[in-house]
Amino acid sequence: MSDAGRAYSIAVLPGDGIGHEVVAESERVLETAGSRFGFEMRLAHFPWGCDYHATHGRMMPESALEDLRPFDAILLGAVGRPDVPDHVSLWGMLIPIRRQFDQYVNLRPVKLYEGVPTPLERRDGRQIDYLIVRENTEGE
Repeated sequence: MSDAGRAYSIAVLPGDGIGHEVVAESERVLETAGSRFGFEMRLAHFPWGCDYHATHGRMMPESALEDLRPFDAILLGAVGRPDVPDHVSLWGMLIPIRRQFDQYVNLRPVKLYEGVPTPLERRDGRQIDYLIVRENTEGE
């Protein structure tokens, strides 16, 4: 299946702190993939997170979930600040987004790549290749 000529709309929520740096690099990866495989991305940036909370008293506007609905994907960076308790960012932004858009799984692949040094290297020569599946909506 080819994505050539396809355009994807992506809501970008850089979050806070290092989230801005990670999301900027993620955007570069997406741009490279798009040019290589012939698809386009329309990015819309939203300034929501703990910095937004410091100014507005909430993590995101009341209309946020409806604002995100039309997008094909959400690119979300790290959210958090030392002066904003974790439960505020979790229940004020992360959980509502995860629940509204049914993002119930946090899937983290773990794989070793040849030529990439890592402390996880196996001495017996066998590969490490598995998935960590974590529940993502803080409920049963």
